[in-house]
Amino acid sequence: MVSAHDGLQAESGPGAWGLADALRASQRAEQARRLARAAQRSAANSLDNSADSHERTANAYDDAAQRGDLRADEYREHAARHREYAAEDRSMAQRLRRMADSDPLGFGA
Repeated sequence: MVSAHDGLQAESGPGAWGLADALRASQRAEQARRLARAAQRSAANSLDNSADSHERTANAYDDAAQRGDLRADEYREHAARHREYAAEDRSMAQRLRRMADSDPLGFGA
């Protein structure tokens, strides 16, 4: 039993929490896990889109380099850099999907 300064008393300890409260807390936790997994998958999809954009940009630089411009080496460097960005984005997307598919608490996804 816990007493407040105003004289009110409240039960404390594990028995003070009702079954309904525990169930609601469990449901909120599960909803939070579902929302987190959905957010991770959404972020992964965005990263895939970003990777695709970097690939298109790299291809455009490659095309410009093949036209024999004096800046062809610079364009090839830009293309290589955008391919690196694409690879990073895909790697991050893959990690996010693995996180979304796993359950850190071990209860199953």
